[in-house]
Amino acid sequence: MLNKKILSRYIVAACVLFTFLPVLFAQNNQVIIDQSIIQSTTVNNKRLIALFAEDFMIPENSIARLVIYDLSGDGFGEGDIARTFPGGRFYVITPSARTQKIMNSWSFGGNVRFTANSKDSPELFENAPDSVRAMGGIFASLLRGMRRNYGGEPFKLHLEQNDGVTSVEMWGYSPELMRYSPPPENKVPLEVPVMKLIYLEKTVVDSVFSTPR
Repeated sequence: MLNKKILSRYIVAACVLFTFLPVLFAQNNQVIIDQSIIQSTTVNNKRLIALFAEDFMIPENSIARLVIYDLSGDGFGEGDIARTFPGGRFYVITPSARTQKIMNSWSFGGNVRFTANSKDSPELFENAPDSVRAMGGIFASLLRGMRRNYGGEPFKLHLEQNDGVTSVEMWGYSPELMRYSPPPENKVPLEVPVMKLIYLEKTVVDSVFSTPR
């Protein structure tokens, strides 16, 4: 049987825990876990790595590659972060005019962004200009699938294909609004056999021959 003092301590601890539980739950409700896609540049050139390492005051001797992350989304520059490999250390960068000029020349290149309003038809993107029509077709397929299977907002998705593997990650959605709906069946019109009737009309003409006298 538990000692009365020990038992009283358990009761007090339990009371304190239940007192703070609403506060803890309230704090959890105020925390939203999300993720963002950040533009990055990987530098493999040894001369550039040495230049950036010196400029960013990185005290590492052996750097195989350097990855610079554009945290603010306004281009690479002051306040962004560089990470070394294989060291894996992070450094907040303050570039000089020389290195800033180099980073200003970096552009993502080839990126295409489609935006669809709630009433826009997926066919609209399948009929995009030829230069982006293939990308429009991919977006149209994603749009159809999302509208069939999810009836709410927000919804975030990241799709990646690399080394023969295609992966998709979904987050930020309400699970209770996810309802699988199969794609509509493509009904092929039935071919109704048509009987073609050919009417042959034979005209009989009686010919009268007269013999000369």
